[in-house]
This record gives sequence, structure tokens and C-alpha cells, in this order.
Amino acid sequence: MPESEASSSNNQSNEYTKVSFFEALKISKWGFGLLYKSSPFHSVLYLLLSILRRFNDVFYTLIFARSLDILINTVQKEGASIKDLYPYLGLLFGYFIYSSIIGVLSNRSHRHMRVNSRIFIRRQLYTKIKSLGIQTIEQPEVNNKIHRASDSLESIIPYVFDSIDLVGDFVKVISTLFILMSIIPEVAIIVILITIPHLLIDRSYRRKSYKLWYETTDKMRISGNAAADLTSPPDLQEIVSTGAFSFLDLKFKTFREWYNNISLKINDTSDSIMSIIGISKDAAIIFGYARLFSKFLIGQLTIGKVSFFMGMIQTFDSALSRTAYDFNDLSEFALQIKDTYVLFTMESTFKEGTINIPQLQAGPEIEFKNVSFKYPNTNKFVIKDLNLKIKSGEEIAIVGHNGAGKTTLVKLIARFYPVTKGELLFNNVNINNINSAFLYQNIGTLFQEFNRYDYLSVKENICIGRPDNEIDEIAMRTAAQTADAMEFIQEFPNKFDQILSERYKGGIRPSTGQWQKIAIARFFYRNSPLVIFDEPTASIDAVSEYNIFSKIYDFFEGKTVIIISHRFSTVRNADRIVVLDEGQIVEEGSHEELMKLNGKYAEGFRLQAEGYTE
Repeated sequence: MPESEASSSNNQSNEYTKVSFFEALKISKWGFGLLYKSSPFHSVLYLLLSILRRFNDVFYTLIFARSLDILINTVQKEGASIKDLYPYLGLLFGYFIYSSIIGVLSNRSHRHMRVNSRIFIRRQLYTKIKSLGIQTIEQPEVNNKIHRASDSLESIIPYVFDSIDLVGDFVKVISTLFILMSIIPEVAIIVILITIPHLLIDRSYRRKSYKLWYETTDKMRISGNAAADLTSPPDLQEIVSTGAFSFLDLKFKTFREWYNNISLKINDTSDSIMSIIGISKDAAIIFGYARLFSKFLIGQLTIGKVSFFMGMIQTFDSALSRTAYDFNDLSEFALQIKDTYVLFTMESTFKEGTINIPQLQAGPEIEFKNVSFKYPNTNKFVIKDLNLKIKSGEEIAIVGHNGAGKTTLVKLIARFYPVTKGELLFNNVNINNINSAFLYQNIGTLFQEFNRYDYLSVKENICIGRPDNEIDEIAMRTAAQTADAMEFIQEFPNKFDQILSERYKGGIRPSTGQWQKIAIARFFYRNSPLVIFDEPTASIDAVSEYNIFSKIYDFFEGKTVIIISHRFSTVRNADRIVVLDEGQIVEEGSHEELMKLNGKYAEGFRLQAEGYTE
């Protein structure tokens, strides 16, 4: 194996085999911080109550043992009366009330934390992902971290609860250890020595299980996507008609069966070894009982104290086992939650700008100055030494074959990626220096792969274009009319209130062309100073396409409009047409000027025109 590959493999191995104690503490502190932010009062209360609850059985065993001795002594006296036991019965009753109150308060705090934190942590995750930026989250390993973080998100809450329980159990172990060391130290030592291999072996097999899960993340995602496609009604249309069902079923079934078989073998082996250790522990406890009985027979202990110390052996063993189990749980959860923790503490690879620009009324000026760009982890330049100035209010079209770099220009203007070389200016300000929130309030971008919010109504799908403003009914209807969508919207059973998926009650499924018109309406409604349409009518019929493009330039008068298209007929009315090829401008001018030039644009236009006339 090459050195670089070996190093990469070792680094990946360390990801799931090494979570130091101090790193686990950091993760626990971070997790508790999330719960504290979601429920400050209940998180502190639960921590205190968790420690108090750990001593419930110690208090009960002590009171019961003392009551037993008093009962025996009372029976041996003449004129024995139940009144002699009233103080201890009252103490037991008080203990039960105390225990009930602690239990109720603890359960209530647990419930409040669990309910509140689920919403809070989910929001924290998608807010963090947004803050990282497109360039960061498109990296394969970051994408895997996001997938694993989503899978492990629900583990954060039990992880924190286990951390709190571990604190309580550890306090309980120490206190019961002192009690046992005072009377039968050898038993306490034996139980500890047996628990150590239990801890190590359990931890080893847990890591094997996590290693299996970690190393198969990509395959797990592929398998899950295959199953998702097989349960998606829209996807099933093509799957059934092409006979791809068995292929995708095998894709899911083969991996999942292989994964489950290995996982079961790991767990079965672990259970067998643990059962042997469990028998050893039982023998140690019986040995402890024997030592107590011996001390009782020679008069060193009363029957009440024997009962108390027998209870303490059980309590110590239970607390020690639970502490070891909680520790391994935390180690396992820490390995899983580490990706979530790293994701939450990750910084964007694209530094946020500090310049706040105002909400513009007129379209901005955009200028590419000697811009070259290549995507992360690649060596091929998609854009090469490009110089392009788009004037304020200019309506420009960018055309070229697939892979020419058209969509990449859009991503650079949207500041999803920084330019590799050169400078991109937005109203004479370097776009990298502009705060993204202030930049995006001046940009509207409709991508080829536009969003379909099928769980929202038509109205919401359009008005989400300006989510911070109150809904403007007139502007919404104007946008729908301009996007040639009003006619089919009026035919929907619920008109603008129609939910756009048959998966929801009363919902319907729009056609692909209808979806695209609704998406176009969304950006007419947004009506931003800079409007970018990337292949806006790819799924729309020719008549609707003509109707939409005949309105775009008038609708956005005074705004800067950039249209990306491979259909030359849709861009002929632009102020200027730029022809891109292999990341460079090869031609530019009006439609008439480019036709006279008789170059790539003219050739492409004639070829497409012939296709329409034949």
C-alpha cells in the first residue's frame, strides 16, 4: 500500500478507535450544554436529582436493617409493643414519600428535557449545516459526517442522560466501596477485579460493532437510497417500467443481510463471554454472603447488619456494573456522536464576509476580473482567466454546451465557492468580503435542480421566495400569471391552498412542467435586484416557454438579469449574449451580431432551428 493510502487508512481507523477520556469529557460537556440551552432549569434539577436517587436503596437498606434489629430486640423484651417500632415505621414512610417526590420530579425533568431538546438539537443541526456553506458540505467526508450525524442525532439525548447517570453511579460506587471496605474488603476487591475484564471485553466488542457501522457508511447510504427509491411512488414509475425493481431490491437486500450477519456474530460472541464473567461475579457475591454469615455466627454482626451488608454487596456490584456499562455506553456513544460534535464545532472553509450592503433597488453591476476556478479536490480548471462585466440593469444570456462552465458561473456569483484566482466584484466590492446574508437579500437564483416543497401549498411554494415578508396576494398572483401557471393552479381542487403531493391528505401530484412553472413563479415573486435563471424552462413546453420569456425582460426592467440556457431561441432578446466554451468566452454580442459573426452561436442556433422545422 502506498504511504499516503496507508496514512489515510490509519487516520480513518483512529476516527473510530480513539476517543480519549478528555475528548469524551468535551463531548459530554458539549452535549449537556445543548440540553442546558434547551431546558436550563430542568437540566440542572435532573443532575442533582440523579445523584440523590442513587442513594435511595442505600437509605432504604439502612433503615430496614436497623428496623430488623430493633424488631428482634423488642421481641426479646417483656411487654413488647408495636409502639416501639413506630419511629422506624414512620422513618420508612417518610423515605417512601421522599423517594416518590424525587422520582416524580426526576421523571418530569427528564420528560421536559427530552421533548424540548429534540426540537432544539434538530434546529441546531440544520442551522449549523447552513452556516458551513455549500463548498464545505459538498466534500465527501463532510457529507458522510452529516449522514452519520443525522443517524446519531437521537443518541445525543440518551448520551447526556447516561453521562449524568454515570456521575451518580460513580458517587454511589465510592460510597458503597467505603462501607464494604470497613467490614469485608476482600469481597469488594474481588468484585472490582472481575468487573475490569467485563469492562474491557464489552468495550472491545462495542468498538467492533461501531467499526463495522463506520466503515460501511457509504454502502449504508447507497442501500438506504435504493430502499427509499423503492418506496417512492414517483420513482416507482420508471423502476417498474424498466424492470429495475429486482436490481434495486438486490442492492438493498445484499448489503443489509451481509451487515446484519456480521453484526449478529459480533454480538453473539460478546454475549457468550459476558455470561461466563457474570457467573464469576455471582460466585464472588456468594463468597461475600458466606463471609457475612461467618461474622454473624461468631457474634461480630447482628442480623440487621448482615442484612444491610448483604444489600450493600448487591448495591456495590450493581453500581459498579452499571458504572462500567455506562462508561462503555458513553465510549460507544462518544464514537458515534463524535461526528456530530465535530460537525457542530467545524468551521466553514469559506470565511464569512464583513461588509453589509444595503437592500438594492436597481440591479447590481457584476464583474469577473481574470477569474479562474477549479472545484475542491480537482486539478481541472472549469473557468479559465475569464473577464466579464455585466452592467447594472443589463439583461444578459450565457449559452454553451454542457460542461462549458455556465452553472459554475452562477455558483460563483451566488458565493457558494470562492474564485481560485482573480476577483469577482459585486458593485465594485469583492464578493468574498460581503456578508452572505446581505448578499442573498439582493439575489434570486433558480437552479436547474430547483426545490420542490411538496409538503407545502402552492401559495407557500411561491411566497417562500420572500419568506421574511408578509404574503402579498396581488404579487403572488401576478407572479403565477407571469410564470404561465395561473391556469393550472385554478384547476387544482384547492387552488393556491393545494398541497402538492398525493402523500398528504387532499394532496395532488403536479407534472414536472407544472413544478417548474411554480418554481419560476417563486422567483418572479422574489423580484430581487439580481435575478439568475439557470435553464429555467428545461421541462416546459415550447408555447409556455415562449410566453414566459416574452415577459421576463419586461417584468425585471431595471434589474440585472442573467439567463443560462442551452436553447438559443429563448435568449435572442437579451441585451447581450455570451458564448462560453471550456470555461472561456469565445463570442459575445447581440443575437444579430452573433448571427453575422457566423461562429459557434450561429451554428448552434441554426442547428436548433432546423430541429424545430423538420
